[in-house]
Amino acid sequence: MRDRLGDRLVSAWVVGSGALGDFDPQRSDIDVQAVVSERPARAELEDVAAALSHPELRCPVRGLEFVLYAREDLRDPRGPAFSLNLNTGPGMRRHAGYDPDAEPRFWFILDVAIARQDARPLQGAPPRELLPDLPRALVVSALRDALAWWQANDPAGAIVSAGRSWAWLEEGRWLSKSEASAWTARRGGDPVKTAQELLGRG
Repeated sequence: MRDRLGDRLVSAWVVGSGALGDFDPQRSDIDVQAVVSERPARAELEDVAAALSHPELRCPVRGLEFVLYAREDLRDPRGPAFSLNLNTGPGMRRHAGYDPDAEPRFWFILDVAIARQDARPLQGAPPRELLPDLPRALVVSALRDALAWWQANDPAGAIVSAGRSWAWLEEGRWLSKSEASAWTARRGGDPVKTAQELLGRG
């Protein structure tokens, strides 16, 4: 990225399981976010996507999930708006997205909120200096949308999503998937129902 974007590359960091201490090379993806000082042209973004795509850049695990933000777009009132959303790797279908309005915004709201708490810097400014402290109402809305998506597509994932929502609403911190499962197990009850009730209150 430095070769292609030069000094416009402000910072990059690892997020997801690699930052939350839950990385498993058998099942986890590598999740990276980066920020540039201004929006690159579409041709530049396509060049970056090609350079980062497996097997051009060989991915040693299931996949790489890479999101590039222009600094100005992190504060979009609807939630952070990416310039590039890339999924690539030997175990996932390649996807290169360039239009933030064409993809559900809630994923990126939550990823930025989690990265602001827990990210492992790769280079440049610390995440907290760049990532906004997103409004609570925006995060709550994103949690509702994420839980509904998981319920419709992956009931097991919905339980984990509910646990993460529950813990954030009660304790103000983001948990890894394993931590969220253990956290909800200690409390008992139906985590999805509890999370829905709490999210309904905001």
